[in-house]
Amino acid sequence: MQLWLPDVSYYQGKVEWEKLKGKIPGAIARTGYGDDIKSQDDIYAAYNLKECNRLGIPVAAYMYSYADSDAHMYSEIAHEKRVTKGYNVVAHILDIEEWKNQKYVKRACKLWLEAFPDNGIIYAGRAYWNGPMKGLECMRWVPAYGTNNGKRQKEFEPDIEKVGWQFTSRYHLQGINGNVDMSEWYGFPFADLEPIEIKQTRRIVTKKEVAALIMKHYCVHNRHGYTQNMDDRTGGKDTETIDIYGKKYTIHAGDFDCSAAVIASYEAAGISCGGATYTGNMRERMVRSKNFAWRSMKFIAQMGDTYLNEAHHTAMCLSADPDVLMQFSINEKGTATGGKPGDQLQKGEYDQAYGRGESHLRLYYDYPWDGILQCINEEIAFIVEADGTITESSSDDGFTAGGEKEVEIVKPEKTDTDLAVEVLFDVHGSGDNRRKALGGRFDAVQGEVQRLWNSQHERTQAEKAYMKKFGCKDLIRA
Repeated sequence: MQLWLPDVSYYQGKVEWEKLKGKIPGAIARTGYGDDIKSQDDIYAAYNLKECNRLGIPVAAYMYSYADSDAHMYSEIAHEKRVTKGYNVVAHILDIEEWKNQKYVKRACKLWLEAFPDNGIIYAGRAYWNGPMKGLECMRWVPAYGTNNGKRQKEFEPDIEKVGWQFTSRYHLQGINGNVDMSEWYGFPFADLEPIEIKQTRRIVTKKEVAALIMKHYCVHNRHGYTQNMDDRTGGKDTETIDIYGKKYTIHAGDFDCSAAVIASYEAAGISCGGATYTGNMRERMVRSKNFAWRSMKFIAQMGDTYLNEAHHTAMCLSADPDVLMQFSINEKGTATGGKPGDQLQKGEYDQAYGRGESHLRLYYDYPWDGILQCINEEIAFIVEADGTITESSSDDGFTAGGEKEVEIVKPEKTDTDLAVEVLFDVHGSGDNRRKALGGRFDAVQGEVQRLWNSQHERTQAEKAYMKKFGCKDLIRA
């Protein structure tokens, strides 16, 4: 049995670590990239480190390096120390991938290893170890994917002394959105851990999740920039094919504005937006499609829901906690039209690969938003079987019209707190109608309603727990 570990970054979105506890021996999480600037922290760094520590999952941290001088390298070291301060981190890894800095990388690695003498590791490909970093004495983590089919292909294992081999970027695990890197470890810091047999599990993928993953692709891939030019704002005529858990989706390939990107993502996933074309008609037409419900800002947006300012702007939610938004904002000139096609960086921004240009991910901010378009479409797009094959969700394969295979999904009983959340969403009406709907549980549920009403924190936690157990369908009043 091999010792396999995933490594994650903002690209995987919010990892459900609870689902991974006991299923993986450890993990590696990105802290950030480049100089010690807070905006260059990985959006999910604190969350990932905190959750791994809370659940007892051994975790190493890695920093993506851009250093081309000692000043930059010392800043990256400070960056790593700041983000990991207060957390139990078993190793500090420097990620070397910027070939343009090849003349400096050996020096960068030496400074990193001096800063972390007991648990410093260097990640780099064979071209570095056989070239500009040849002869460097250190613990090595080496990527080599072969055909990158999501499996360990022994014939492609790099013939380099190493503590870890990253053998694919296309593994999938329950609890992680999209593909994830997987590595086999032989030495420090994971050598003493008990190997766990990691199995790729059956995964049910909803259309709403697909829409969010398409939007994420739009926001982090440098082919997609911002424009309000009426001929180009909906992605243009060209198309591209992207991979979501092994299923291919054909999407528009060009530039968007904020509303067109959101609408295009839903439509490509098979969720109609009712003919919506811009922020001013998104609320009316998307709600009319019956795939969306309008919510106040008290609602806790989930992955695939959309924040909307009806006059000016919109952004889709990637995760609720931390609350991360995906958006198209403005072109590289600071204007709505006239920029170059594709995603250019704004003045003062650093990393195009991270997606900090015209389209990007960022932590929640109040635009201000008028409200939230909750995507209430719960149809299943497809199922990834344990062996990686794709099962389509169609009416002739045992699925219901709503997309769920009845024998596969069993929802838990609703507690008094769950019913109280429904009351706060006005599902059960008021007065005698509510009393009739709740029957003998009326008094207990009313007590929970009062408790949640008096504490915004408790209400938020209850809503999150409800959505995790039941989704959103039951919160829509008939």
